[in-house]
Amino acid sequence: MKDLPYFLMLIKRNTLLWTIVTTNSLTNLNLQGVVHAFWSNQCLELRNYSLNKDEQFKSIRITSNDSYMMIDFFTDSNKYLKSESYYFNIDSIPKVQPEVLSNTRETNSSQKQLGKFDMGSDITAEVEIVNYGGKYGNVIGIKFKKKDQIR
Repeated sequence: MKDLPYFLMLIKRNTLLWTIVTTNSLTNLNLQGVVHAFWSNQCLELRNYSLNKDEQFKSIRITSNDSYMMIDFFTDSNKYLKSESYYFNIDSIPKVQPEVLSNTRETNSSQKQLGKFDMGSDITAEVEIVNYGGKYGNVIGIKFKKKDQIR
């Protein structure tokens, strides 16, 4: 957990998100005052959610299963993709080539795999940032795994 990146420290300091990560559960949460919707028993969306005054997201989708917790932060800002050194203590990770999203439509998307981070409490975070281009925006995807679930 030494030198945990700024963005991951924000998650750890957020009572709601850190409770979800450490319990690997979407039940028994205090969602009072949080604009949210359950897509299913395994998927919760938080809307217009802030980690602090500077880090605001139009949507955060949290998906849970027996092995891991996946949290996707949706934003129109590309600051996370352009400043991964500041947010994730990482310098110039090469982009993955743009990919075809369907058989008929191509996008100018890019993706950065930022690697694995030790969050403490026997939890590892795998982080990637995807820019879907145009109207789709950017997504910070973080998969949290308990050490006994890492394969």
